[in-house]
Amino acid sequence: MGKNKSLFTQGLKEGFPIGMGYLPLAFSLGVNAATDGFKFFTSVAMSLLSFTGVGQMNAMALMLENATYFSIFISLIVINLRNIVLSLSLTQRLEENVSLWQRLIIAMGNTDEIFALTIRREGKIPADYFIGVMTFPYFAWAFGTVVGNFATTLVPKDICIVMSMALYAMLIAAVVPAVKKSRSVLFVAVLSGVLSFVMQGVKPINAALVGLMGKSASSWILVAGSVFTAATAAYIWPVKDIKEEN
Repeated sequence: MGKNKSLFTQGLKEGFPIGMGYLPLAFSLGVNAATDGFKFFTSVAMSLLSFTGVGQMNAMALMLENATYFSIFISLIVINLRNIVLSLSLTQRLEENVSLWQRLIIAMGNTDEIFALTIRREGKIPADYFIGVMTFPYFAWAFGTVVGNFATTLVPKDICIVMSMALYAMLIAAVVPAVKKSRSVLFVAVLSGVLSFVMQGVKPINAALVGLMGKSASSWILVAGSVFTAATAAYIWPVKDIKEEN
């Protein structure tokens, strides 16, 4: 029991900076939600049940366009398909004694930034540690939405947009140390960037993809690039089983 509490506390401390990074984006989202006419309960409930910034913002945009529930559902699946890649990678690192309910909680909190932080841990990842890491970011996301809803008349939208950039800076700060230590992570980062630039920055290629996949092309490009780079890296640098190493 003491060990589990210690692991949870360690994760809580390490996840604190991520939660602080989530606050400005959640604040901005809360401001936009209130400005666009969403009820307080609706925006806060979305933050509690949909722990994904891009997904929640996309869902709100589609709701404003009176999109069908089915189209919103499909859009969220496409946007968050990358989490399948993250979760598949994470399953190789979790301790074998992680229970089903713990895996469900971990799946809920396996965001880009939390994954980038926890995957750097040496050895197997305990469930209590991961849940500790995700706890503050999860509640910070909901709290930021609440505060943003109440602050719509106090803070200009332009300032909220600038504050949201802190999330991307935090993600870079979490990934850079791993890139320095691992050739495979560096390979994935570089190849993902190159593929994204080619498929979205080169107009003829991007136009062809948009014509083929429609408005969801950017989401599918992200998913396809993530799957391809991760699969390539896994083939070149497979994770060795501990028994084989011994």
